[in-house]
Amino acid sequence: MDSYRLTRCELEIMDVVWKRGEATVQQVCDDLTRPLAYTTVMTTLSILESKKRVLNRYKQSRAYIYRPVVSRAEVSRVTLLDLRKVLFADSLPSLMLNLVSDDSLTESDISALKAALEKVEGRN
Repeated sequence: MDSYRLTRCELEIMDVVWKRGEATVQQVCDDLTRPLAYTTVMTTLSILESKKRVLNRYKQSRAYIYRPVVSRAEVSRVTLLDLRKVLFADSLPSLMLNLVSDDSLTESDISALKAALEKVEGRN
């Protein structure tokens, strides 16, 4: 779904809401890893609710509380499919090889990748 195309800033804000389960504007501001103006966070949350429809909100006292409508997994899936299509000519091997060519892979990462491949091979 095109509405799951989120900007980096939107993803940062969604990360806070996903971790909390629900959050006010102030809670999002407090939990962000980089400082953003309160009004920027408020506007972004409003866009995520009204235009992108990945959040719902309800009023409690004087504050709106935002709750995710879609999961992190759903947004991740759509984002990765989009990256695959746009940057890697819809080639899954190209996307995967680009990801694993990074020198920062740990033994644990390699083991997890091997296990995932074995699981996929077992299904086929």
